Amino acid sequence: MRDWLFLWTSLGILALGCSAAGPEPELRLEAPNLILISIDTLRADHLGCYGYDRPTTPTLDRLCEDAVVFSEAIAHAPSTLHSHASIFTSLIPHHHGAGWGGKTRLAEEALTLAEVVQEAGMATAAFTGGGQMDRIFGLDQGFDSYEQPRAKHFYGIVKRAFQWLEERPDRPFFLFLHSYETHHPYEPQPRFLELLETNYDGDLPDEISVALLREINRKERTLQDGDLEHIVNTYDAEIRSMDEGLKHLITFLRENSLYDNTMIVFTSDHGEEFGEHGRIGWHSHSLYDELLKVPLIVKFPKQKHGGTRVPDQVGGIDIAPTVLAALGLATPEIFEGQDLSPLAAGAESVSRPVISRIDRALGKNIDSIRRPGWKLYRAQLFDLEADPEEIWDTALNKPRLVESMQAEIETVVNSRKPYLGEQVVPEGKTLNELKALGYLR
Repeated sequence: MRDWLFLWTSLGILALGCSAAGPEPELRLEAPNLILISIDTLRADHLGCYGYDRPTTPTLDRLCEDAVVFSEAIAHAPSTLHSHASIFTSLIPHHHGAGWGGKTRLAEEALTLAEVVQEAGMATAAFTGGGQMDRIFGLDQGFDSYEQPRAKHFYGIVKRAFQWLEERPDRPFFLFLHSYETHHPYEPQPRFLELLETNYDGDLPDEISVALLREINRKERTLQDGDLEHIVNTYDAEIRSMDEGLKHLITFLRENSLYDNTMIVFTSDHGEEFGEHGRIGWHSHSLYDELLKVPLIVKFPKQKHGGTRVPDQVGGIDIAPTVLAALGLATPEIFEGQDLSPLAAGAESVSRPVISRIDRALGKNIDSIRRPGWKLYRAQLFDLEADPEEIWDTALNKPRLVESMQAEIETVVNSRKPYLGEQVVPEGKTLNELKALGYLR
């Protein structure tokens, strides 16, 4: 890897009390482990710990007692590849260049969180749902093992992780777990749907297919009373199933004396719309908050700061710097995010704007910028305190604010040249996964 990366990584290793001598630096055996969990298409406001009044996440809610909950976490894109690449590289989508819209993979020159911790001596493994997370798109950079198990439920991903954990090298590890369980189609197990729905007597099936959602969104099928609630119930039931998988993971960590010394980061790449701005069971098409507000829950090693809630606005690019700080490693200067640990410790707010982008070919930008209290999107200005549903455009009332926010987008976007990854052509298993998830017909 790059000489400069080796230099600052070596310094980070020394910060952990490790030796940088030899070709493969070794971390102390007691150094913290890291598990990053991303549940695709998971709205923050459908989780109990974010105020939802339905029993979707009992396990996650208990984890929050040991963790820091970031109440205002914003995704940088409403789609899978674009957003995850931002999480891994700590770069906004305009700069990392990986996207489904242009069918471009993450460039090899881009630096990822996995590469940084791998260079520091951590064992690294990822188990994902494939599709836009397929290794063809370049997100496997820095992982010793990058697998895409055939797992319909998050628990299937977790079980494969158990096998890896039992066989892993005897050194600190970074484990990335990703699941499409809450992504359409919604195909909940009956036992979880029964927990959340008891009296639906409409015509929709208990499994909501991508084809059905397309019919609804094209106005070829009219929803009757109770139908929208039923669709939401199937989504919520998938969340409850995911939570069951999380329960098994945490139980395993506790039983194997790994829980206390493991940093757990739980998040999502984007949310899902249920009629707020015209679509149902869909994403990728807009930058409204139902698609951008995601959970971000961080259990630090030894449960440091457990039970804390941080109201400040943060973004997905802040995850990698926060993780590296907790591990005692320096953050590369190229990373654009900030370490959130001071906020968790009660520091004064340092909220920064979050810039998000719809996944299109590079250069065809559809952006939003979200400051605390305000959002600018498609030349519309929304007062998020007075109008959290983002219905009323107030741009005419505040032209100077619109001008300054638009100028800020341009300044940030033009601050560096984007990486240009190769274009790829998905085929075979990857192509089938993309079709099943609704990305292709």
